[in-house]
Amino acid sequence: MKRLNVAIPTPFHSDESLNTDGFAPIVAYQQQNGIESLLISGSTGEQHSLSIEERLEIIRYFNQKRPQGMELIFGVSAIRTRDAVRLVQAAEVSVMDVLLIGFPPYIRPTQQQAVAYVEELLSHTSKPVALYNNPDRTGFDLSPESLNLLIRRYPNIVGYKETGDLQRHVGLDYPEGFILFAAGDMRLVENFTSGPCTGLSSVAGNLYPQEIKSTVERLLRQDQVEPGPIEEMVSRVFSGHALINIKQHYNRLEIPAGVCRAPIL
Repeated sequence: MKRLNVAIPTPFHSDESLNTDGFAPIVAYQQQNGIESLLISGSTGEQHSLSIEERLEIIRYFNQKRPQGMELIFGVSAIRTRDAVRLVQAAEVSVMDVLLIGFPPYIRPTQQQAVAYVEELLSHTSKPVALYNNPDRTGFDLSPESLNLLIRRYPNIVGYKETGDLQRHVGLDYPEGFILFAAGDMRLVENFTSGPCTGLSSVAGNLYPQEIKSTVERLLRQDQVEPGPIEEMVSRVFSGHALINIKQHYNRLEIPAGVCRAPIL
């Protein structure tokens, strides 16, 4: 699994219907700018506005239009475990390289229930998996104890995307090669130099792919990086609403990302 991925938007038509053909120019733009890994159907992809059938349609699209030389990560999350299992089973026999398993939104499972959810999904795949902890959006926060339990049991868990408290991972012993992804670009330099991050799942890479890639490569080499310029770029992406800014950026480039689904207008 690569240490930098860009979470791309899901393209929609003006009536908010899914536009799978809109993926091709988005992927091409990222590839032309040196990005080698994309997250599809994540939070930036408006995952929870998509029906299960629409997400299965996205998988089928990429099976037919596999971009050469690009790592594909597919986001899996659903309130019902059986719906998430359908997505995992489809991704297992697809061109997707990695699964990003997020926790169910809204229902706020216990730690034990969340572990059981992940274990059920893992029983349906042999692919590399990263877990996605996003407590602000889901209302659930995976504990470091639960994470370590899952990592010990399942060696195909190769990464963890964290939007919660990164500092609680400082000093913890993870397997060699395990990637702790910062979820988004805020405090990017600090998260690598003073924090525990060894990877980035980028939102700002939609607007600034070359700059984000260069910064991450320098941070991984432990080069000194002045945070000011990259933080200014990131702040522009997140000023107002990031999804709107991202889609407007692509549309200005005549890349048909389309609209966001209401109520994001």
